[in-house]
Amino acid sequence: MAGEVITGAAKKLGRGVLVMVLVTMVVSLLMALTPGSVAEAILGQNATPENVAALNAKLGLDKPLWQQYLSWLGNALHGDLGTSPLTGQPVSSAIAERAPVTVELAVLSLVIALALALLFAVLGATWPRGRFDRFLNALSSVLLSVPAFIAGPILVYFLSVQTGLFPVLGWAPLDEGLGANLESAFLPALSVALVEIASFHRLLRADLTSTLREEYIDAARARGMSHAYVLFRHALRPSSFSLVTIFGISLGRMIGGTVIVETLFALPGLGQLIVTSIGSRDVIMVQGVVAFTGVVYVAINTVVDLSYGLIDPRVRRAVTA
Repeated sequence: MAGEVITGAAKKLGRGVLVMVLVTMVVSLLMALTPGSVAEAILGQNATPENVAALNAKLGLDKPLWQQYLSWLGNALHGDLGTSPLTGQPVSSAIAERAPVTVELAVLSLVIALALALLFAVLGATWPRGRFDRFLNALSSVLLSVPAFIAGPILVYFLSVQTGLFPVLGWAPLDEGLGANLESAFLPALSVALVEIASFHRLLRADLTSTLREEYIDAARARGMSHAYVLFRHALRPSSFSLVTIFGISLGRMIGGTVIVETLFALPGLGQLIVTSIGSRDVIMVQGVVAFTGVVYVAINTVVDLSYGLIDPRVRRAVTA
């Protein structure tokens, strides 16, 4: 069994590496198709074509695109993501500085989404088709239709401008105190989490309702077990399989959502870094951030895939296929 798990993980990681190569290749191609260059960004608007050409040659940007990409890929496979020609900062250092903000934002968003979705799903499954259940379903429909770039300004207006409960912009690192850090992170995280709350709630509520109709649930109730015990001890675990299935995809959406939210709330994370790097045509920085994000995404999805067997032993062999 251990050998099958290792083989399955190796296959998934291999596919993940292939996906990352293709993604970074597409990014390189798209950046090459956009007008302007990082040399022009460095030299400014008054740069002459001769100066731009000379700097491109110095930076190696005059080589064919495939040579530039293969050179970057070879270095990346050895752990060197390159150095930004615009700022002179190693890409790995820029990622190390900004990744904690994005990671905290994504994790906090996930915690908010899971907590509220679990609460809503349990309440809805306990009293199915009741008024409160219908209200939660309607609320989920509304949340699904509100993207982060719309939810963010709305939350800022009501929870920051009108009430002053949270700061409008900016980021307080953990060394300034946990309270200040959570205050600055809550609204951005909630903006990202709203869509996921609705998605998780609908999925978990449907699975819980179906599980509560199973015969073994009726048998547990017949033995005198309380509704809460049956719900949390016997029904919740098998009902969470579908939720785990979309966990990796949802986390990917959350990471993608941070690009907009970090720009909107002026947060110094990877999302803001990639937006500014695209604007300045800093291909090396963009490729490095995309590669790092891809590694994290593939690793999370691999762990999620391998965790299926812990939830339902019947799928252990299928996961390693």
